[in-house]
Amino acid sequence: MKKNILLKSSLTFSMLLIIFIQNSFGKFLFPPNDSLYEHETLKGHKFMVNSNIGTPFIQTFLQSRLGAGQTVNLKIPAVTIDTQEVIQLRGDLIYTNLDIEYQQMIKDWMAFRVKLSIAGKLGTKPGALISEGVNAASGYELGWLFKLYQNKELALSGSLDVFNKSYTVIDLNRFIQGVIDSGRITPSNTLVNTHSTVRAGGSIRFAYAFNRTFGFTGNFNAQFGESIDLTDINKWYFEYGGIFDADLLPVQNVPLGFVLGFYHNSLPLTSEQIQSEPNNILFGINYTGKQDLNLGLEVNYQFYKPNNFDENIKFVNMSLNMRYFF
Repeated sequence: MKKNILLKSSLTFSMLLIIFIQNSFGKFLFPPNDSLYEHETLKGHKFMVNSNIGTPFIQTFLQSRLGAGQTVNLKIPAVTIDTQEVIQLRGDLIYTNLDIEYQQMIKDWMAFRVKLSIAGKLGTKPGALISEGVNAASGYELGWLFKLYQNKELALSGSLDVFNKSYTVIDLNRFIQGVIDSGRITPSNTLVNTHSTVRAGGSIRFAYAFNRTFGFTGNFNAQFGESIDLTDINKWYFEYGGIFDADLLPVQNVPLGFVLGFYHNSLPLTSEQIQSEPNNILFGINYTGKQDLNLGLEVNYQFYKPNNFDENIKFVNMSLNMRYFF
């Protein structure tokens, strides 16, 4: 008798718990099909947000991205004095980044945005620290986004942007070499160097929905302005890329999305003199169960070649990217 009462009580409690969870969190976990979606959508498809590619939609949001990464199989050039190889250095490089962006819709065809960013690079061991020093960059972006064209499947926008960035470099290798060359510390041979750059340009952004599950987002960006190399002249910089994304929620009722794409940028994360510009393989996993939130884990595999390296630097960066819509 007691067992039957206990069994009935357990079943009743379980049913009440299920009903409570469904009523309280059901719309958060699995929103009904008639509410998919309000933001960043075409043809019933919710586009995944990647911080490198962005989106063309005129909406109000607050976005943050926090990430860190490390080099893979880094080969640091040997230290040479008078063309003689002195020592082969060891170590890896760690990269960190923090971005905060706010976009405000002014009209249904125009939005204004501001973005703050901080990035850093340093060595994990004395060898990498001596070779690459400590490198930090911070700055802001201001931009206007304009809707150019939109139908049920395609959205196209253009932007006008201004970029201001400040770089701080602690170059141990150059400082030590300067002391060796001059035999003493001179005023011109400083350990810490700081300079800033200003650039202006524009971009074309677009998004295309194949169906409720699959979509594509791309951009092309052109900037003109100062180089991170103080000895170089003002010049043009070009960045471009795109991502394919898949949202499993509309068809499979699973609140997950996946991203795969490519991005080429003209400058590294921090201040470096480079032979080949950075290329990036992009991958991401997004949570798609909430209408006013785009939350994802971004994985970025980047490779580029600095001036003093014989081989490409390759590193993997992971970032938590969150965009909240108002």
